[in-house]
Amino acid sequence: KTLDIYQRATVRDEIARKLLLNEISLGQALKYLRLHLLAMKQERYAEIVKVSRKTLSDLENDKGNYSIDIINQVLRPFELQLGVVPINKTLLRQVLNEQAV
Repeated sequence: KTLDIYQRATVRDEIARKLLLNEISLGQALKYLRLHLLAMKQERYAEIVKVSRKTLSDLENDKGNYSIDIINQVLRPFELQLGVVPINKTLLRQVLNEQAV
């Protein structure tokens, strides 16, 4: 089933929210987005974002210690990037709620 642009944005935003709240790992998020928004195999996605399939696999399995640049490179197609976020859950929820207003 193909998602329309609104559905894709909703899925992406929900995954980003779960990442921010530390409900899922970066690897889980990346794999979910790749499979559900792009329906793409690792090899093809790795070609598109110009990383090796092993690098993509490591990232999706939360292995390795990759640079921020590499991580941002694989997140870019989803209009996401790493950033500084509050580690205090209450503060984070407050910041997220203020952004939604």
